Amino acid sequence: MDESTNREKVLKKVRSALIAKTPNPYPNLDMDKVVYNSTSYSPEIQFAENFTQQGGQFVLCNGRVELMETILGVCDANDFTEVVCVDRNLSAFFDEFEFPHQSVFSEEDDTDVQVVIIPCECLVVRNGLIVLSEDNIYQKALLRATQHLVIIAHTQQLIPDITEALAYVRSQNDNNLPSELHFATPNFLNQSHTEVETNTLVKNITVILIQPYDSEL
Repeated sequence: MDESTNREKVLKKVRSALIAKTPNPYPNLDMDKVVYNSTSYSPEIQFAENFTQQGGQFVLCNGRVELMETILGVCDANDFTEVVCVDRNLSAFFDEFEFPHQSVFSEEDDTDVQVVIIPCECLVVRNGLIVLSEDNIYQKALLRATQHLVIIAHTQQLIPDITEALAYVRSQNDNNLPSELHFATPNFLNQSHTEVETNTLVKNITVILIQPYDSEL
C-alpha cells in the first residue's frame, strides 16, 4: 500500500508540473540561426584542414588518370605491394589500368593486409570525418585486418555537418540508414547504429578526393 501511495504522489506531482505553464526565459532565442562560425574557404579546403590536423593525409586529384597516378604514388611512398579492394567499381577501374590488386577478402586467410582501398558514404567537412557503411567495407573483419586505409571520394560527397551527412546517407539508400555506419578519423573508427559498439584502430588514413564526378567510380 505504501508503495502504491508514494507512486500516486509522484504521478500527481508530474501531472501538476506538466499542466503548469512556465514562462519562456528566452523568448527571442533564434533556434534556426547557424551556431558555427562561417568561413569563406571551399568545402575541399575546410575538410582537408580538419582532416590533416588529426593526422590524416589528403590528396585532391582531377579525373581518372590522375586518380590512378595518385594511388600509385601512395603505394610507392609507403612500399605497399599488396592492395585489397573489394568494391566492384573500383576493382573494375584498377583492372582498366592493369593495377594489381586483390578483389576478394577472406577473414581466415587475410589477417594482415598492407592497405585497403574503399569508397565511402560521404565526408563531413566540419569535423574531418569519414562516413563508411557495410557496403563500403564489405565486412568488419576487413577493417581489423589492416592499419592503412585509402578512401576514395567525390567532391559531391562533401557534406557540411553530421546531421546533414546522415540525411545524405539516408537519401542515397532508399530513405533508410544502413544497418552499420562507421565514423572514421585518423587512428580511430567508431562503429555506430549497431547493437554492439566497437572501436577499431587504424594507423593511417589517406583520403583521395576526385573532381569532377565519375559515375563509374
